[in-house]
Amino acid sequence: MTDLGEIQSFLGLEIEGNRSCRTLFISQTQYIHRILHHHGMRDGNPVNSLGDPHIRLKKSSPTFEATDRESRRYQSAVRLLMSPMLGTRPDIFYAISNVSQYSTNPNPIHWTAVKRIFRYLAGTWNRGLYFGIQEMGMGFTEADWGSGADMKSIGRFTFLLNGAAISWSSKKQSTVALSSTEAEYMTLTQPTKGSIWLQVLLLDLGARKHIPEIAHILIDNQGALALAKNAEFHARSKHIDIRYYFIRDHLETGKIILSYCLTNENTADIFTKALPGPAFTKHNLGLGLIDRSILILQAEDTPPGNPAIGAPVRGGVVDSRSSPDSNTHNSAA
Repeated sequence: MTDLGEIQSFLGLEIEGNRSCRTLFISQTQYIHRILHHHGMRDGNPVNSLGDPHIRLKKSSPTFEATDRESRRYQSAVRLLMSPMLGTRPDIFYAISNVSQYSTNPNPIHWTAVKRIFRYLAGTWNRGLYFGIQEMGMGFTEADWGSGADMKSIGRFTFLLNGAAISWSSKKQSTVALSSTEAEYMTLTQPTKGSIWLQVLLLDLGARKHIPEIAHILIDNQGALALAKNAEFHARSKHIDIRYYFIRDHLETGKIILSYCLTNENTADIFTKALPGPAFTKHNLGLGLIDRSILILQAEDTPPGNPAIGAPVRGGVVDSRSSPDSNTHNSAA
């Protein structure tokens, strides 16, 4: 067995760790460069957001039929974009989920949406997940009520640990929800299962101290929160499938903790719709996504020996409270 030193890459993920500061930066810059070159988008005009909040894609008209070559090219582009979406770029999750629905018969409008994703990656190719903020772990859940073509709601959630996303997912509900409260409540099923699975994983890894963070799930719907917590709402919700009531069981046993958060503070909102620039940027930071150049500039501008080197960065601002010499200590994920 040969010691090859610190890990630098794994399955296409580029890994930069700082043991002294207990931080970790994970990105896929080389892969993004390759797919941009493959589709001739390396020199495309970069953009800083993924779409117009007022525009929704639709299926092609019955009279339009894409050629086999166009369909294959479209499917290839979407398939290549899946890797960063699942690996280190949760910010493109909604956009990829959206364009992938039209792979069988893509029209020029769908192609424009795909190209915009490439242009966005061209401008943010060095962005990655930055882990390094102690006690910055929690889950967020959100539902897009009746957003599917069949009027079924789509639920999304994400979990953060040490300041960055470690899990994100999307699932269409199997039944039509009669209200946004019902949609949000049914969506809670998935993050509840996700939280329990992550808690078991952390226990196996010996990271017991992070379990209370992962058990905490934030939701921006007061009605769904009340439905989960208060037995008096049972009579009003008998029509909801019984399998969703396991949420209340785990809540009563303390396996999960539910709290309310404002919609504009719900990081999972980035997975449900195209957001305007300021909100999109805010939730990018909420997911722990930062540009690697910020870390480089931070290291260059900090005098040698300054404990703030490697401290968590949000929008270019060093959070010295989480530096190695502060009262608390970071724990890299």
